[in-house]
Amino acid sequence: MKRDALFSKLKEFGLTTQKVYMDEAFSRNIGLLTEEEQEKLANAKVAIPGMGGVGGVHLITLIRTGVGKFHLADFDTYEPANINRQFGARVPDFGRPKLDVMVEQALSINPYLEINEFPEGINEANMDDFLGGVEVVLDGLDFFNFDTRRLLFNRAREKGTYVITAGPLGFSSAMLIFSPHEGMGFDEYFDIHDVMPDEEKYLSFATGLAPKATHIKYMDFSRVDFSSRAGPSSSIACQLCSAMAATEAVRILLKRKRIKSVPYYYQFDPYTQEYRKGYLFFGNRNPIQRAKMFYVKTFLLEKKKELFPMPPELPKVKVTEKTVPGDVVRYIIKAGIQAPSGDNAQPWKFSWQGNTISLYLNREADYSFFNIKQLASIISCGAAIENMRLAATAFGLEGRIAYLPDAKNDNLMASMELCVRGGKKDPLCNSIWNRHTNRKLYDKKPIPESILGHLASRVSDIPGAKLHLVTDESDLKKIAKMVYKVDRIRTEHRPLHEHLCKMIRFTDREAQEKRDGLPLKNLEAGLAGEVFLRMTRPWWVMNLVNTSGLGRMVALHSYQAILNSSAAALLTVRGMETQDFLRGGQALERVWLTMTQKGLSMQPMTAITLFWLRCQLEGDRAFSEDHRGLLQETFEEYQELFPDVNFHEEGQIMLFRMGRGGPIKQCTYRKDLEAFLRDEGKKDNEIWDTQNPF
Repeated sequence: MKRDALFSKLKEFGLTTQKVYMDEAFSRNIGLLTEEEQEKLANAKVAIPGMGGVGGVHLITLIRTGVGKFHLADFDTYEPANINRQFGARVPDFGRPKLDVMVEQALSINPYLEINEFPEGINEANMDDFLGGVEVVLDGLDFFNFDTRRLLFNRAREKGTYVITAGPLGFSSAMLIFSPHEGMGFDEYFDIHDVMPDEEKYLSFATGLAPKATHIKYMDFSRVDFSSRAGPSSSIACQLCSAMAATEAVRILLKRKRIKSVPYYYQFDPYTQEYRKGYLFFGNRNPIQRAKMFYVKTFLLEKKKELFPMPPELPKVKVTEKTVPGDVVRYIIKAGIQAPSGDNAQPWKFSWQGNTISLYLNREADYSFFNIKQLASIISCGAAIENMRLAATAFGLEGRIAYLPDAKNDNLMASMELCVRGGKKDPLCNSIWNRHTNRKLYDKKPIPESILGHLASRVSDIPGAKLHLVTDESDLKKIAKMVYKVDRIRTEHRPLHEHLCKMIRFTDREAQEKRDGLPLKNLEAGLAGEVFLRMTRPWWVMNLVNTSGLGRMVALHSYQAILNSSAAALLTVRGMETQDFLRGGQALERVWLTMTQKGLSMQPMTAITLFWLRCQLEGDRAFSEDHRGLLQETFEEYQELFPDVNFHEEGQIMLFRMGRGGPIKQCTYRKDLEAFLRDEGKKDNEIWDTQNPF
């Protein structure tokens, strides 16, 4: 509503002047504040950078307390991911500027407010204007907007302005007050230096904000990712931040005593029912603080960098309708090579011309017994396509896919034309860099129906794809028995055993040098399992172990893995053509990324589906007589378990288990981008040998 309409509404209630309205609207504050203090607040000016989870609530809390003048800054718009914690986030306002929405909200509470808007956000150029005449700043900047925060705090100290920062941590609020007259400055307290990497800055800020953190007792830190600037936050904590910060702002504005600035710190956690406060001598230069940061940096962050893929930095370039910059194309291809592939064989080649990326099947990468007619690799190509399509949305691009665009080149799987469409980055983008296989035993707690339904719906977006879920405990046991039988074949079949040993990287050095295959720790076999795998590398040893019956211990491990899962699922597509399996790969990656986003773990159980495809396409002559009997028995049970699948006309993409698993020891590596770029000067038959050794 416009101000005139708001004033007309007030007149209907006899509130004809600002003083009459203010006296009535804030009458319940009297007793905590005097009339003179209430009037002083009405003339006070507060700056709030950021109208998100904390900043938006700061604004509303201070308005209802009676503060009458504001400088407000925000350049962002509302989106669905803001719903859980941001005051102004409502479905009707998706896509609208946060600043516009919050100013409307503010004026609807007090039409007499004086608001100076900074819709471009705050920066070096407008910082002095933003702080002009302001008595106190309530920090509402995003946690990861560190450089702007540093500029704000340091400039405010120079101009004689208080700054209060309250951070939502779990269900708690941690608060610091920076005084322009006493205590420590921002750089001094957090021990910040110009040459620090971004991750160290974030770590210093988080550690200094809550020196005696309470939230670490219950927060899932696997969901905190400094590299992708993501972490959990709640409305409860945001409300608490505002209550604590607004109270201190009122104390400062009214010049009441007991203002304790840094290195004093405060944290209140209603979840653990703890209130922590103290005086942090020397700030982050305190020896205990330095020890904390050294431990996190050395044993957590650096280890994570070593074991898990780090997302490349988003290119800071302008994308136009005519030309997509090469840096953007390279970023999109890097997302593509994060796709899963059988034993991490990485069977892709890429090229691009103009705004079109071409994806080729590299047949030479995987000639294993499992990869019948290259179908496993084709599924992997489909997953790479989906990753690239998703990554393109980070630049406002739409990936228009043409499957098998050249009938003369059966290695060319797809081309993707990048077109400017605007819009938001797909929420699954961040999961591209976090997706992995988890071979640990999972928590057997059921997955909520809402999440299972969401997984099924994400798959159904791909034409012909369908997810067949198994959640009943007795049915899971049936799958476990089937997996046990086919995994017996895996250990007793020489080509399969030798290929697996060829793809295992038994040392860290080998894994880092080759950057493909399966690092030994990735298999989660435990010390005894790792010793077993090392000892049985030669086929004659494995054959001897199989003869003694000990080889079935491997199959038993798979059996236990299924039993220790929340659910299993079979992904199918309608059809058996190459294009169907490409789409199936897209659907697989989409559901896998969604599970990653939801905090679920996944492990492919591919032997059943790939053995079925081999028998269907080439018969069972590649198996021994004993194994044929096991397969026939397994396939009968398999078809009974999924009666709605037409096994002779529908393509089977993957059988997998899922649940909530603990953090894994080691992710797989990827080769450098240059290894996947196609040599356009050679023909396909010069690049790849097309003779399958099996």
